[in-house]
Amino acid sequence: MTERLLIKALSGGKNTKIITLNGKKITKMPSALGKLPGLKTLALQNNLIPKVCPELCNLTQFQDLKLREFYCEGNPLFLQWPEIAKQQENVWSLQEITSRFVINHPAENNPFLMDAMEWYPEIRRIISQRKTCAVCGQYFITTWLECVQFVPPPKAWKISKNLQLVPVRALVCSYKCFTQRDPNLFGIARV
Repeated sequence: MTERLLIKALSGGKNTKIITLNGKKITKMPSALGKLPGLKTLALQNNLIPKVCPELCNLTQFQDLKLREFYCEGNPLFLQWPEIAKQQENVWSLQEITSRFVINHPAENNPFLMDAMEWYPEIRRIISQRKTCAVCGQYFITTWLECVQFVPPPKAWKISKNLQLVPVRALVCSYKCFTQRDPNLFGIARV
């Protein structure tokens, strides 16, 4: 039944605006969500979904928000208990150390970096994969820890009254930043 509903939604392509899969006992969010750029309403209440899929993270980026209504109550998504992180020494590769230096120091001020980037296009490819730390705001290449931050939904969303916070993916560059994080930022660990 669920598969038929998803196939029907996919056949609508960018014209699909609403998907309702309430109480279907699904255990993961459909990966097909990433193929529905026009999706405005997603209802996944009363299922068995334990985590947010990457496709939904892409749809709910606040910079380019398209999803207006998201109903996810009754899933174990919000029943996860936080794990305490043990300190791990940050041992970065030479490539990570160099990449962090290059992308966090403007190249315009350093002619050596400008020449290196011109002569070695591989440098541009590597630093184009940069990510931003949710705590310190510095750029990095290798993710130290993937986190989730629970934030109030945007005012433009139509949501049920009991949904106070929505999960948003955040990345942290080091243990130091993780220990200085906001109390609403939780590390995601495989247990």
